[in-house]
Amino acid sequence: MKKDLKRFDNIDNSQWMTVPFERTNEGFLKGRAIVTSIGVFTYKRADGTIQRELRLPEEVFAEGTLNSMKLKPVTLNHPTELVTSDNADKLQVGSLGDNPSWTKEWHDRNWTDVTDGINCAIDMIVTKKDAIDAILNGKQALSMGYTCDLDMAEPGATWCGIEYDFIQRNIRYNHCAIVDSARAGDNAKIELRQDSEDAVLEDIVTKTDGGETMLKKINLDGIEYEAEESVIKALNAERARADKAEKDVCEEKKTMDKKVSDLEDKNKELEKRISALEAEKDTAKEKADNAEKELEALKKTSMDSKKIDEMVNAKIDLIHNAEKAGVEVKADMADADIKKAVINKVFPNAKFDGKDDVYIQARYDATVEILAERADNKNKQFTSDTPPANHADESDARERMIKRMKNHGKEE
Repeated sequence: MKKDLKRFDNIDNSQWMTVPFERTNEGFLKGRAIVTSIGVFTYKRADGTIQRELRLPEEVFAEGTLNSMKLKPVTLNHPTELVTSDNADKLQVGSLGDNPSWTKEWHDRNWTDVTDGINCAIDMIVTKKDAIDAILNGKQALSMGYTCDLDMAEPGATWCGIEYDFIQRNIRYNHCAIVDSARAGDNAKIELRQDSEDAVLEDIVTKTDGGETMLKKINLDGIEYEAEESVIKALNAERARADKAEKDVCEEKKTMDKKVSDLEDKNKELEKRISALEAEKDTAKEKADNAEKELEALKKTSMDSKKIDEMVNAKIDLIHNAEKAGVEVKADMADADIKKAVINKVFPNAKFDGKDDVYIQARYDATVEILAERADNKNKQFTSDTPPANHADESDARERMIKRMKNHGKEE
């Protein structure tokens, strides 16, 4: 028989997906509850940081995901390992049904099998006494244990305005745990039937030898709650420990801030020393560069002086040979022209058109040898003790020539 869902429009959608738990003839608790949902779930990493994982509707309500939920074991708290046939006898306190919520169009299925598109519900039965007692004493939140693949999200990615780091894919359930608090929110919990005809109500209040335990009130975040005195004492003790831990954290933060400040001061001093050493290094490098430049200048000066001496000597020899040949040397004559004139004095028919410097130099060297032979023959006519008449003049000419060549080099 089909159900008319419109009559549930004025209530929380999650309410028509669940069935309150009640006792069976065997003392078990049986009902239907929301066990998970879509959304961004937060998980704490081993290093204490938070990881946000998105559970998309197309993943949570995928056929493979829902099939993996069917008939899975129920545990009291999440075990430290996956539930298997090897440890189920120790960990299992009940079982899920085979009818998780689905999102297909409404046809002839029971109305509780349909989801609101956010939450996923399923039938459940709890059979172990310790788990039943925990539920009756307020431990009623539900949390699925599962494996999945994680796809890394783009930086700053959001879903419905909420940032997330990863997307869960290929979700496969292993168990459903009865816990104190669920990531899926307040809807993921066991709801007990609240009518007077059900024996569950008698078990909700803890019994003692003297009758019912008197409940006391405690204020949490501005809201008053009723709880047993022992629970309030334990909560106050936890509050005190939390306050002490917060104080210890503050003191530790101050100590760390002081250490960081000292380290920053040391870093500044080290930076100053490094800067000073770099300045000294740069100064030493500049001095070395300047010394190298000065050395190069000295080398160049030494080479220039040697070159000048060679040029002076060559010029003096050229003028001396010209005088031997009877060539009149004019101030504006080039060395090549003087050499040609000397050659023509000895070889009047010599032609130099199209001749290069090598040819002219060779003819000049040959001419100088002839002039030397002629001078030698002429000198034999004089006595050996007769000094050359132009010895002093040649010395003076050499000095003047060196002076002119040096000045010429400076101008160059």
